Amino acid sequence: MAWVKFFRRPAGGNLAKSYQPGSMLSLAPTKGLLNEPGQNSCFLNSAVQVLWHMDIFRRSLRQLPNHDCHGESCIFCALKGIFSQFQHSRERALPSDNLRHALAETFKDEQRFQLGAMDDAAECFENILERIHLNIVPDADIDSCTSKSCITHQKFAMTLYEQSVCRSCGASSDPLPFTELVHYVSTTALCHQAYDRREERLRSDDMFGELLQAASTIGDLRNCPVGVLHSA
Repeated sequence: MAWVKFFRRPAGGNLAKSYQPGSMLSLAPTKGLLNEPGQNSCFLNSAVQVLWHMDIFRRSLRQLPNHDCHGESCIFCALKGIFSQFQHSRERALPSDNLRHALAETFKDEQRFQLGAMDDAAECFENILERIHLNIVPDADIDSCTSKSCITHQKFAMTLYEQSVCRSCGASSDPLPFTELVHYVSTTALCHQAYDRREERLRSDDMFGELLQAASTIGDLRNCPVGVLHSA
């Protein structure tokens, strides 16, 4: 039983309104972040650098005057502080200590992102986005936020539709809408699909999109939605 999973994004979504390239505002000063022995802050520094080099996010964060501050554990304040140092400091490498402490304090009950411990950069990135959402619109549900002031959802949220299609008979499941800030896919599965396509000499204009779809369905074994039994 073979399936194909489609991820569709509706036309006219949030990402359609992008900044115009070529502006001097899009030229971000490049600085490093310190990672002293024993700090193990590489995962956090990676997430911060990604956010800093996204012009539309960096400028939107700078323009937000108010937020629901959480004091010493306020990730919003700590991230904004690092961005200010990136912009104004003459140092070539800056500490991310304030953000690391805020992250550790925020997740101390879950024992995640604790001081001195290594962690996952992608999960750190996603959790920073979620906390910024809570700092800006604390009463809005993270899965259905439509606030124009929430830069997490205005700049990152993807409304996707998952639909599985049976390769044997063409039957399809009902489209399932959901929202993602970060889409995870196995790099091993992605490389495997790329290798198979190279061996089969398959090319298309949307090759990477097709690779993502194929990699997302590896190991997905579901019955035909119309109840038809297909031979292997």
